[in-house]
Amino acid sequence: MAPTPTTTAPTYTSIPIPTGDVISRSIHNLTSAISRHRPWSELVFPGAFRFPERLSSLPLRSRTNFRYFSVNYSLLIATSAALALVAASPVALVVVGTVIALWLLLHFFREDPLLLWGFQVGDRTVVCFLVLASVWAVWFTSSAVSLAVGVGVGLLLCTVHSLIRNSDGVFLEEDDAITGGLIGSNGRR
Repeated sequence: MAPTPTTTAPTYTSIPIPTGDVISRSIHNLTSAISRHRPWSELVFPGAFRFPERLSSLPLRSRTNFRYFSVNYSLLIATSAALALVAASPVALVVVGTVIALWLLLHFFREDPLLLWGFQVGDRTVVCFLVLASVWAVWFTSSAVSLAVGVGVGLLLCTVHSLIRNSDGVFLEEDDAITGGLIGSNGRR
């Protein structure tokens, strides 16, 4: 038998970036994402609310609106949760808000590896820390019910809005429409 050639896959390493730069880039990514929200006047334009003529058009309308107003809906849910936490306890808002900010900066909007005291921190370690911090924050502030109610009210408002807002005048970018499953892609660009 002839020996089989072995190939090794190239390994890629990332260049460690100081923690301050990672955080500042995460903040930049977060503010960039928030800046993509649609104008609030467009969200609540009185002439845009109309019940659909056919119930079968509700899923498409809802998907289109959720895709188009996704940042606005996220901000609305966050505001609803914040109001519920303030009603429970202002300390709960500060503690839970800090943990949510950590999630946003260290997990969702971080592009570069995290470097602490000269050591690169792995993604699993960051997620484990954030999960433990989240559990501690909710337990410490006894805010699980308030947080669930706030998020639930925000989701309900967004769902009702997505169903009754007419999506005929909403125009998505082509890539957003394809990834949302609203139009098909034939594989050509």
